[in-house]
Amino acid sequence: IIYQNSEQRTSNDATMENQTKPKPPSAATPTAPTTPTTANGETLLGTPHSELSSICLSLLAAFVLARLLAVVSALATALAAPLTGFYLMSTCPTVESFDAKRELKRVLRGDNLPEDHPDKPKGFIGKALAKVTATIEAEAAALAGCSVEIIDIIGLVKIAVIRNTAAKTDYYWLGAVNRWRYIMARNVPGETYQRMKRD
Repeated sequence: IIYQNSEQRTSNDATMENQTKPKPPSAATPTAPTTPTTANGETLLGTPHSELSSICLSLLAAFVLARLLAVVSALATALAAPLTGFYLMSTCPTVESFDAKRELKRVLRGDNLPEDHPDKPKGFIGKALAKVTATIEAEAAALAGCSVEIIDIIGLVKIAVIRNTAAKTDYYWLGAVNRWRYIMARNVPGETYQRMKRD
């Protein structure tokens, strides 16, 4: 019995020594490096590269769009100039279409004035009087020898000038797009008319 107890004590001591003795380091198995993640679980690896790529793509797209718009604008300008010129030439009124007496009457009776202008004839009587006065002045200008001059600007537009020597006034019209539009009246000194007659 004493021999068995001593053997059992010896085995227990050996077991305790084996448990307390540090184990030799074993060959650790290589582990894959962990990828940093955000709080939402999204990986951070490659984020700077993806943002840089998106910025570069955006800049490239903006550059290509700007170049495309520049080409389209230049093409539209190159096409618009001849098309506009052709349209003006095809719609420019003829010299025969300008009725000097009729256009002068319209100006003298105030047809070109806006409705709120103080010289605009108001009412039936005012318009009738303005019409009679304009007719008399136009006939007097014709008898006084007013001159009509039409300037053709390379076939695109025409400028008509009526020189009323009696009133010492020049009246200007612009002929374009199948119409004659009154522009303005300009007072001219009598010496200018005399100089033009001498010339």
